[in-house]
Amino acid sequence: PSVLTTASMSVDYIDQYTIENTNTIDTVQAIARITGLNVVQSGPTGQQTSVFMRGMNSNHTMVAINGIAIKDHSTTGGLHDIGTDFIKHVTAIQVVKGSQGTLYGANAVGGVINFITTDSYANSISMTTGSNNTKGITLKISQNKDNHSISVVADGTASDGISVAPSGTEKDGFDARNITVNTKSKWDDVEIKTTLLRRESDADLDNGTSDDLDYTADNEMNLYQLSGKVNNSLGFYNITFSRTEYDREYVNGTEIDEYDSSSNTILLTNTIQKDKWDVTPGVEYEEFDGSFINRGSYSASVDTGGENIGYFVNTNIMASDRLILSAGVRQDDPSLFDDYSTYRLGGTYDITDNFKLKGNYSTSVKTPTLYEMHGTDNYGYNGNPNLLPEEAETTDIGVEFKFKDSVLDVVYFTTDLTNLITYGNSTYSNASGKSNRHGVEMKFNSLISDNLYWRNNATFTIAEDGNGTQVTRRPKWTGLTAIDYKKEKWTTTAEYLHTGSHLDIDSATWATITQPAVGIANVHTNYEINDKSNMILSINNVGDKTYERPDGYAQQGRNMLLTYKLKF
Repeated sequence: PSVLTTASMSVDYIDQYTIENTNTIDTVQAIARITGLNVVQSGPTGQQTSVFMRGMNSNHTMVAINGIAIKDHSTTGGLHDIGTDFIKHVTAIQVVKGSQGTLYGANAVGGVINFITTDSYANSISMTTGSNNTKGITLKISQNKDNHSISVVADGTASDGISVAPSGTEKDGFDARNITVNTKSKWDDVEIKTTLLRRESDADLDNGTSDDLDYTADNEMNLYQLSGKVNNSLGFYNITFSRTEYDREYVNGTEIDEYDSSSNTILLTNTIQKDKWDVTPGVEYEEFDGSFINRGSYSASVDTGGENIGYFVNTNIMASDRLILSAGVRQDDPSLFDDYSTYRLGGTYDITDNFKLKGNYSTSVKTPTLYEMHGTDNYGYNGNPNLLPEEAETTDIGVEFKFKDSVLDVVYFTTDLTNLITYGNSTYSNASGKSNRHGVEMKFNSLISDNLYWRNNATFTIAEDGNGTQVTRRPKWTGLTAIDYKKEKWTTTAEYLHTGSHLDIDSATWATITQPAVGIANVHTNYEINDKSNMILSINNVGDKTYERPDGYAQQGRNMLLTYKLKF
């Protein structure tokens, strides 16, 4: 409801300009540069992907569109697969780190990836070609008349890909298609917005050790959003309705797995604004269902649903010219287990005009999935209807220092996790004890000259289970250094991304192994042909590094993308 809400938090944005001028196709490429995030894709573009935010588990990151969660309730563990999110249709991506239960509800344990769509686009057509027979086209059309507007974005990208299996020869490609329609209408104090999104993506898969010639994935998602804003003398009301539908199918010979889910969310808030403070009480109702069935040598299924209603209030206070305080509380009443509460308290203090302190204390929960509570399989698994939500408690403290044309931002974070849901004895249960994730995020950006900008970030993370053992796929060090250079009609970015050594699971023996560190260099060049057209050339993995991440899943060597964009 207010920009003050996130003033004390670690928030990163990826804007539309950055997405376009680095030839970014999917979410994986977009967020790989963000501090605190470790992105693991099981092969090249189009493959299943996990996000470990601040060392949390892969199902601890909430994904939202325009602030509303887009949960797939048919997944076994609650993981959102961002590898299927192709993002030419979004205006920006907002990444909010830390437990955010009071602002976003359940499952925002490590943080939130929020896709933002608007009705504002320049009319254009973009055509992309590149390595592995990659081809893409994006059409953006926007029209405004009086106080009404409509924008349509249609895009498609396909590629032959490479073999996911490191020793394989069969290429595993993908074909992704999106269409998004946004509208906005205004009458005096009333504003109405709609978003319609249709996403389809098909991909060839491998099994992690060798070619699998008949293993495919077909993912479909539909989103419908309608929101209204009414201004009044004290502030404004907001009401949003959002419906999300998922339809996924995986076919491997005679093995056929089908996953379907839907969720309906209604969010109502009333923001009251004064000179020095704002307060937003609200209520959120969600009704959902999920089902899946695995057919073949392994069979498993679930078919059920539930609902949740949450009551919350968030407030921000400018206590003085230098001190901002922010707080929130939320009470949730789910139908599948007992109710729970989450809390948040944050603040910033400007010691000087150039030196700022910031800090947050926040909580969140990860709710059990429908499969964890009510699923079955043919090997004797039965869900546990008595599962409790996982609980997270996060504290972060940071400083921001500006000097000349440079900014240094350092944040220490620590999160305690309890009631972790674990598998054993043919069911799921809540583990005893406490697991901790802690570390430091660092960013340093500097305007070296009028034409040269230097960006750096690094994250150090310790991720341990309740026994103090380091967990897999969470490197201690990740980082980025990049130079942006602009000269007349040319803008060039050279970047180097580092992923430190970490524990992994051997794809053949399932033993714990150590993956070596890897560094990847990319170069992006944008040439403005004239005020109506430009070309962007990207060379990724310039050094042609050969590596697997995770083990058994090959990543692309040196590859190129070239895009021509025409405005009209």
